This record gives sequence, C-alpha cells and structure tokens, in this order.
Amino acid sequence: MAYSVQRKFFISILVLAIGLVAASLVAFAVMQWSHRIRNVATLKVVGVGVYKDVNLTILLTKIDWGIIEAGETKNFSAYIKNESNVPLSLAMSTESWEPANASSFITLSWNYKRELIPINGSVHMTFTLNVDSAISGITNFSFTIAIVGNG
Repeated sequence: MAYSVQRKFFISILVLAIGLVAASLVAFAVMQWSHRIRNVATLKVVGVGVYKDVNLTILLTKIDWGIIEAGETKNFSAYIKNESNVPLSLAMSTESWEPANASSFITLSWNYKRELIPINGSVHMTFTLNVDSAISGITNFSFTIAIVGNG
C-alpha cells in the first residue's frame, strides 16, 4: 500500500514538473515571438523605376522586409532607373506609417551619393531598415517609401 501511495505521489510530482516546463517553454516562445515584427513597405516613385534585378526587368512596387526583430538591421538591394527625359538626382522620404508611432522606433536610410543619374541610366541602391531595440507593442507595421527624381 505504501508503495502505491509513493508511486502516485511521484507520478503527480512528475506531471507537475512536466507541466511547469511546458508552460515555461510556451511563455518563452511567446516572449520571443512578441519581438518579431512583420513589415512590408510600399514604393511610391516619381520619374524613376525601382527594380529588383540588374537587368531592370523585375519592377518593384513594395519591399518585403520579412520578419525583423527588435534591435535588428536589414538591408535590401535594388536598382533605380531614371525613366524621365532629363538627368535626375534623387530624394527619399517615408510617410503613412501604420501604426503612426512606428516611425519613432524604425528608421530607413539608403546609400545614395547624390550623383546625377543620366537619362535611362540606373544606380544600385541599398536600403537599410533599422528597428530600435526599445520597440514594444508593435507586431506589424507598414509605411510608404517615396522616391522622387529631381531634374
């Protein structure tokens, strides 16, 4: 009889321990996932085209940054083609952030060197998205990247 009580007690403790470990793993996974952020940026362009490939055949209308985590930086390469009838310099800005406070934690930059792009010419560009490690409460965000050719 004592053996049966000890066995039931041992099984109860084992089940409780397994339950605590499982709950801890779920809590850890939720905390890790809460710092992963999904993003897609829409492109709005004037006088230029933004392409995925060096042959300028795959036109981009958005940049899918994929899953990005707090404190992470991601790069995206593209080619910008002058599609106007004059040489152009470029200007970039961001707008229409959703949620609006995302722009307080997320920045976008590029490696454009202010060179003039000749008619039908193109430049290779790297966009860099940086997410502040202090970001919280944002699991998805979107924004628009405006690229304007000035000639």
